[in-house]
Amino acid sequence: MCKLLKPSVEKPWLKFFSEEAREASVPQNTIYRHLRENNENGLGDTALNYFGRKISYGTLLTEADRAAGAFAAAGIKKGDIVAAATVTIPEMVYALYGLNKIGAAPLIIDPRTSAAGAMSFIKETGAKIFIVIDLYYEVLKDALFESGVEKIVVISADTSLPKSIRFLKQLKMPAPKIPTNDKVLTWTQFSATGVGVETETAEYGDNELAAVTLTGGTTGAPKGVMLSNDGFNAIAFDFRHCGVSYKRGQRFLNIIPMFSSYGIVSSLHMPLSLGLEVVIIPKFDQDKVGYYVKKYRPEHTLLVPAHYEKLMNSKEMAGGFDLSFFRTAGSGGDTMNAGLEAKLNSFLESRGCRYPLSQGYGMSEVSSAASCCCNGNFKSLSVGYPLLTTTIGIFEPGTDKELGYGEEGEICISGPSIMLGYLNNKAETENVIRRHADGELWVHSGDIGHMDSDGFVYIKGRIKRMITLFNGHKIFPTHIESVLGRHPLVSSCAVVGVNDTTHAQGQLTLAVIETSETSLEKQLAIKNELYEMCRQELEGPAKPYDVIFIDSMPHTGMGKIDYLKLAEDYNNENKNETEAV
Repeated sequence: MCKLLKPSVEKPWLKFFSEEAREASVPQNTIYRHLRENNENGLGDTALNYFGRKISYGTLLTEADRAAGAFAAAGIKKGDIVAAATVTIPEMVYALYGLNKIGAAPLIIDPRTSAAGAMSFIKETGAKIFIVIDLYYEVLKDALFESGVEKIVVISADTSLPKSIRFLKQLKMPAPKIPTNDKVLTWTQFSATGVGVETETAEYGDNELAAVTLTGGTTGAPKGVMLSNDGFNAIAFDFRHCGVSYKRGQRFLNIIPMFSSYGIVSSLHMPLSLGLEVVIIPKFDQDKVGYYVKKYRPEHTLLVPAHYEKLMNSKEMAGGFDLSFFRTAGSGGDTMNAGLEAKLNSFLESRGCRYPLSQGYGMSEVSSAASCCCNGNFKSLSVGYPLLTTTIGIFEPGTDKELGYGEEGEICISGPSIMLGYLNNKAETENVIRRHADGELWVHSGDIGHMDSDGFVYIKGRIKRMITLFNGHKIFPTHIESVLGRHPLVSSCAVVGVNDTTHAQGQLTLAVIETSETSLEKQLAIKNELYEMCRQELEGPAKPYDVIFIDSMPHTGMGKIDYLKLAEDYNNENKNETEAV
């Protein structure tokens, strides 16, 4: 009897790719060279659309070259890291590719990071230069001067705005006036020091750093993730060959911040590598997602589930607004429950979309993406099949024993997109990246799921989000969220574990609901209906202990639901009530 091959060896998903794609290989390039070589015949095409100002690929590369000269003149060399606390604006795009040209890399953090947090990243990297968005300069100024950085470069979201918009914006909300000197420069001043500076373009090398981003931080403190040139380019290569017809000049809406892998790789480097027109939004207000979709009419976008919830319920989508221009409505960055998936696909179909929602799966540690539903190859509740250069296997948690089709275990990922490691955190790196018996390095995701015989992956839940009751019974929140999310009046829902004050150990399941219904009477009716749905569809221990309503879900900088804050707020409120009694 022949021994059945394991999914990671058999790779049934390869049937979804063309023969040409299967025979191609990821270019061995730096991301700067990759960007230049893929656009050298279209330098006049629009690369960035910034509030209507269209910046060509030629201009982008010229500005990147100038930035490279400025960094080199300031003493930055191959292997150095420049720290930045900023949002996605053209100047930071120039900095990314300019640094890469000379073999250096940015570490990009959320500008809302505390001064202490910024200091810790400066110490970890030995950064000589710190780039900061002007709105947060005053918050971080004292810490930056104490840190010993040699130069502080202040950038503004206003600099690249169209003149008419910049004039009106300055009337309504003037940019902060920041005194400059030899140590503190504006981006314009800093960039000018690179004019005429000749820099050698760094050669490609295996496993060389391209950028450091942060993990999402929804279940713990964010960590620095070191991403390679190979990881960036593998994702661009994978999407080029995924079967979606990306055509040069098509519009891609990017609202994901650059301090995340999802934002800098899948939503920036990937579409730029394909010659798309990337609409970048520096400060994203989730309530404006409908406005941006209606204004820019993008053929492609990658969002998180919370963004699609806002899109469906936005005033711009009222009255049957046509969305047939959507070629790829991609979703990743967070899990999506069955109820929301059904609502979204019904919404998209009713608005003329030719394809269902393209769900994907990934994590910062694999340069953002590992699988997706592409080109109509779609299965309900699945996050798709592995990307071309990626291998996914299901393993017994914490081991390298691979399981078969349909068997539930830990989702592990291998391929060129996996990170180099966590910044200055060897122990955690070795816990996540492990060399298996096949000799390959695998990222252990901490997610539980299974793979079907076609290679489609299904996620049951995240180990770190798993709720353990006092009796040891374990519950995955996504299972409950899938039931609650189907209620027509539930706009958004989240299930978290909260303190069980009646037992010595364990947690209780709390369901948090966002709805447009504001009356207590109506909310009570919804609550009772949700309890009844759970009674009919969930086993006893999985039923929520409590259901509460909030005006709006808290979100991280990435747009993910902040589960930690939900649990902390509930625990603190109940602790105060208990102490009051």
